[in-house]
Amino acid sequence: MARWIGPRPEYDIDNVFKAAATWKERCFLKNGSVFTDESLWTPANVEELEQLVQAMDRKMGDIKDNEWELRIWEQLKEKLTDVRPELIYLAAEAFWFTSLYPESTDQKPPSWKRAHFKELWEMVAQPNRLPIAQNRRHLIEDDTLRGVAVVHPRHWWLYIPLPYLLRMVRLWKTEPPWKTEPPGVDLEPPWRFIRWLNTKVERIRTRPTRMPMRLAILYLLFPDYVERVQSSTDKKNIIAAFGKPEDKVKTEDEVIYEIRERLEKDRETKELDFYHPPLAGTWPRSGKDESDDDEVKPEKALNVILYGPPGTGKTYETAQRCVEICDGGANPSEIRNRYRELVEAERIEFITFHQSYGYEEFVEGLRPETGSDAGIRLAATDGVLKRLARRARENEDEAHVLVIDEINRANVSKVMGELITLLEEDKRQGAENEVAVTLPHSGERFTLPANLHLLGTMNTADRSIALLDTALRRRFQFVELAPDPALLEAAAEATGVALPTVLQAMNERLEWLLDRDHLIGHAWFMAARTKADVDEVMRRKIIPLLAEYFYEDWGKVRAVLGGGDDFVRGERLKPPPNLADDGYEEERRRWVVRDEFTDGAYDRLVGGRPADDAE
Repeated sequence: MARWIGPRPEYDIDNVFKAAATWKERCFLKNGSVFTDESLWTPANVEELEQLVQAMDRKMGDIKDNEWELRIWEQLKEKLTDVRPELIYLAAEAFWFTSLYPESTDQKPPSWKRAHFKELWEMVAQPNRLPIAQNRRHLIEDDTLRGVAVVHPRHWWLYIPLPYLLRMVRLWKTEPPWKTEPPGVDLEPPWRFIRWLNTKVERIRTRPTRMPMRLAILYLLFPDYVERVQSSTDKKNIIAAFGKPEDKVKTEDEVIYEIRERLEKDRETKELDFYHPPLAGTWPRSGKDESDDDEVKPEKALNVILYGPPGTGKTYETAQRCVEICDGGANPSEIRNRYRELVEAERIEFITFHQSYGYEEFVEGLRPETGSDAGIRLAATDGVLKRLARRARENEDEAHVLVIDEINRANVSKVMGELITLLEEDKRQGAENEVAVTLPHSGERFTLPANLHLLGTMNTADRSIALLDTALRRRFQFVELAPDPALLEAAAEATGVALPTVLQAMNERLEWLLDRDHLIGHAWFMAARTKADVDEVMRRKIIPLLAEYFYEDWGKVRAVLGGGDDFVRGERLKPPPNLADDGYEEERRRWVVRDEFTDGAYDRLVGGRPADDAE
């Protein structure tokens, strides 16, 4: 079981799990209360409190953590000032439940959690205040409030765990995942519930920092099945270190549960935790504590451009990042299906820039339309960015992504116009330096919402990154996707061709002859399963690409391919009649790709040992 979290001589960890089980039985599966005999956790109460919490101002700006916490706390109390007592009690119990997971610190000991819980509960004035049931007072004692895991402070303050918890409970009660069975049936093992959480609740989560609350709920409710691993990166690393390839069809939590069962059997003990010896150190950790500080990771920027030469996996990386932005994580086996679902849900828009693409298609333009008098007038028509921005603004709890393929093929300054200013994160709607512009055709005041991400892709073989507009480069984070020969190990084993060294040899020569923008990506060979597959990729993809790189300079093409005629061959061209007598004696050749490559061609490509020339 995953209940053991290392030696804790000062308190009994089971008190935390018993408290969570009380909430699960009385509040989650029923509509009751933890500390009273009233009905507090009803669908109507939960939804009303959720709306109230969502209305709080969550902007942090440059405020320090402790000042930010105080501001959020005061906002919550202000929102609860004139509401029904049931909502105040519900808010106190929700805060109590979110306090069960984070491990107490010197700054936030159990007494701190207890004082804040009572501060909310006692907002209901006497004599109307409900007393805490005597047989449940132990639920706010030190042993219950010590917590079970270290978390980053910005992952665990009211605006993050409370909205997520309330939303999950509301959806469970109003849109039950399986309507034909009573609530609570088939909750253990929890894999069915987790799949519901992934598909129903997760798709409406805004920020990756809410991932710890989701994992905390699962651990508190199902400590015999789910680990206290908040970081999705850590989960992937544990699976990579201990899992098996066939495990990919299952959820990460189910795979790790099977890993635990195997480890407990092999080591003959249940006292195992991935963050304590003997398992700690046997897999790569993502950070110093048990949570990811996602807010400071550069790859979480709102504006990102993925760039690299052809075949480096930009399409797959785009789909994966879109799912991670919208869902906070991505199961590798489900990325493509989930991406399509998000497109159908209109949370992802995909466009391709080209030389004719303009401001009218991107932001807004004038389009002719017929009026009631049978005349024609020009009307302002929204472009793709404006449409997606409206949807993002209407659904502020959902992340939206605009994918711009081949972003470097259009005149970006002309396409984006004055909106280039709005791209900066501190100038988005609700940000500290929010900026609004007046659109030229509709006259509307326009800002970009903070939950709208722009993800561009750029083929460096078409245009160097250095040639992009300086204003664009300053507003986007650029992430290079370089060829990775190591990813071809499986294909090399299947085909019998040393693909990693073949790719590395060609790219070293290309970088010497051209530059790092004109290389060959690993993705071309990823699907190869036979030598014939490799030959087909070389014949139909790689060699034509090399010919394009070198403008039909076949001497350089041959140099990249090892210097010989293993892959291409030259046929002498006879001069037209009578030209030889006029001094046209230069030898010319027609270069063609061989129908069958010579034996040992790939070995000589790597070694640079040419075969005998063939006519």
